[in-house]
Amino acid sequence: MIKKLLILFAAAGTLSACDMFKKDNYEAPNAQLHGRILDKATGDLVETDIHEGSIYRWQELGDEWTTGWNERVIMQSGEYRDNQMFSGRYKFEFLNANFFPFSKDEVVIGKGDNEIDWEVTPYIRVKNVQIAKDDAAKVIRATFSLEAGDPQVRLNKVRLYCSTDIYVGEPFTTFNTGGEGFQIGFTDDPETEVDETVIDPAKVYTLTIDLTNDYNKDYFKFSRNYFFRVGAKAANIAGMGTVRSNYAPYTVINFSTAQ
Repeated sequence: MIKKLLILFAAAGTLSACDMFKKDNYEAPNAQLHGRILDKATGDLVETDIHEGSIYRWQELGDEWTTGWNERVIMQSGEYRDNQMFSGRYKFEFLNANFFPFSKDEVVIGKGDNEIDWEVTPYIRVKNVQIAKDDAAKVIRATFSLEAGDPQVRLNKVRLYCSTDIYVGEPFTTFNTGGEGFQIGFTDDPETEVDETVIDPAKVYTLTIDLTNDYNKDYFKFSRNYFFRVGAKAANIAGMGTVRSNYAPYTVINFSTAQ
């Protein structure tokens, strides 16, 4: 009897060990989804921030079940991509972004490549941006205008960002508003915090970086490209989730030690 039991246990152990090396029977992801976040009024890409920027989420729908939410980050350019999806039916929500939130209750994703562009209304449009190095005044000067995506939008903050990387924005910037860092200011207001300000599309804003202070002279002493970008953030709006900053495309300025 004991001998028989030992044989059975040995056989069961051999079977279990073999099963451990078998492939599971779950299907691999068979679909990819990508597209653009477009301003419905202008057709432009709605740029965001790589770290504290716009996000979206989706959940897969089934006949008798619904999975949990999966959150994704929108790329800085305003494009998005997910290469690990399954074909099926999905619900999408765009809640915490730099445009007014919306949702789609059912989107069908087929096998293979799927391209979907989403048309949105950004909170703020950063327009007519000019960023240049003024050698005579020894400053980096940015001029621009703003346009609200909706009359209820109020301006909370504008900033001129600087980095040695293309992912310039919050928080990837060497710029800071205080201390001995970059010196910055509006034409008529030295502060970047302008909470609850009505946006006047006719107003031209000017932000500058002083190149003469010790901090900036040391930072810009290298011969290389530096990346600059203007961002504007709307004040929080009830029921709109987390409001993210809106951005203009970055500008590249080359510095050389001979300058």
